[in-house]
This record gives sequence, structure tokens and C-alpha cells, in this order.
Amino acid sequence: MLHELPGIPAPRWLISLSSTTMANEPFPLHELLHGSLYYPSSGFDGDPVRHLAGNILSFVYVDYGHSHDEFVSALETPGFRGYNLIAARSVTESELTPNGWRHTLPTRSDGDPSRYRNWIKKPFCSWSVFQRSEDVPDSHGPSRFSLLYLCADGVAAFQALYVANSAVPKAVAVIQPGHAFGGNWTDYTNPEQLLARSVLGNPIGAPEILLYGGIGRRDFYREPCWPDYQSLLCFIDKAGGGSIGVWSKSAQPGSQPDAVR
Repeated sequence: MLHELPGIPAPRWLISLSSTTMANEPFPLHELLHGSLYYPSSGFDGDPVRHLAGNILSFVYVDYGHSHDEFVSALETPGFRGYNLIAARSVTESELTPNGWRHTLPTRSDGDPSRYRNWIKKPFCSWSVFQRSEDVPDSHGPSRFSLLYLCADGVAAFQALYVANSAVPKAVAVIQPGHAFGGNWTDYTNPEQLLARSVLGNPIGAPEILLYGGIGRRDFYREPCWPDYQSLLCFIDKAGGGSIGVWSKSAQPGSQPDAVR
């Protein structure tokens, strides 16, 4: 949890969840989207959860390059240190887009969506809830958090989940998105291309927080990739080497721009 951002208590809908209620009760779409962190081209990167769980309790990960079997394997090893999976289920397309949705077509300057079609795995969506282990202290992190993982295109998923459902995430993560040789057809770091236009042009508003970083020295990420975010709250370490800047659209009281978590 970052001290530069406010912590939040676990809401009742999250605390009351069990494998039985997840299976039998309506999918809480708006609860999962409201105040969430959206991470396109996420792979199985646990850094946003590791650093921001407690500031955020719902994480939405999207990546079209990993199969369901790979996702299940990643949950088992390495999983999330200090947390146990207590409930999970698959989610249907109609549960994600109950009112349908219309995607925004890319322009030529956005890139070619078919460029990496051979990278795309069979679509799926899985919803998982994790609980802190009993032998782990409260200081480790929140008692519970939620992870919604989609095998889908990051731009289309944002439009389908947030724009079509009149929702806005609290944060968006642009971390080593792989637009050169990493299998991503468009450049998420480019403020003129389709992801940024979709996120920043969401009719009900833009996220307050931007995570931007990747492999490399911190100096490389001294400026945000999207100019709407000009208040640097702190840097956090990226697992395996690298840095991630945490940027805000507005100044936060007590922020420490040179802090590393």
C-alpha cells in the first residue's frame, strides 16, 4: 500500500464473498469496475497488486497473449505472496457487457490490429478473490482483494468494460506494454493512439492515477507517457529490475516525488 494515496476499507460485497455466493449471486460488475486498477498487456505482473493493494482492492488485468492454462499455473506459482485463493469462477461475455458495446475502430496511425494475430490466445475471463493468510500480519496488505483477468485486447476491453458500462477506473497501468517487439499492435504509451484516446476520452471521466514504467533506469520514466498526469507521487520498484512512476492528475497532499517503495 502506498502512503501517497489514501487507503480504503474492504467493502461489504468483497468481505461477504465465498465460493457459494460467487457461483450463485449476480456478477457484481459495477462494484469490480468502480475504483479499480486497469492493466492492459499485464501478463502475470504482480507489481500493481504488491504495491497498491489497500489503496485499491479490485484489479482488472487484460492480456491476449496468455492461455487459460498459463493463467491457472501463474495463480498457483508464484501466486500472490501472503494470500490464498478462496474463490474463483469464469465470467461470461454477457456478464461483462450486459448492455452490449460498440468498439471504436482504429485509425491507420494507431497500428494494425492483425499484426500479431498469431499471438492471440483463446479468449476467457476469470474472476478470483484472494484472502490474506492467517499467519501474515495486517501490515502485509488488505484482508482481501479481487482480480478479474481477461484474455482480450487491452483497448477493446477498456471500451467494453468501462466506456460501455459508464464506469471509470481509479488507476490505469502502462508498464512495459510491448509495442515494439512484445506482441502489442498499438503503442499504449502514445497519448495520440487508441488506448489513451479511449481512456482519457471516456465520457464519464479519466482515471486519477497513471502507473508508467518498465525495465530500465528511473531517469527513463521521469516524464509521464500521457501529459494529462503531471504530479509525480513516487516511484515503485519493478520486480526483476526497473522502475514504475505513480502519477496523478492532481497533486496529493504529503506526496514524496523521490520516494521508492
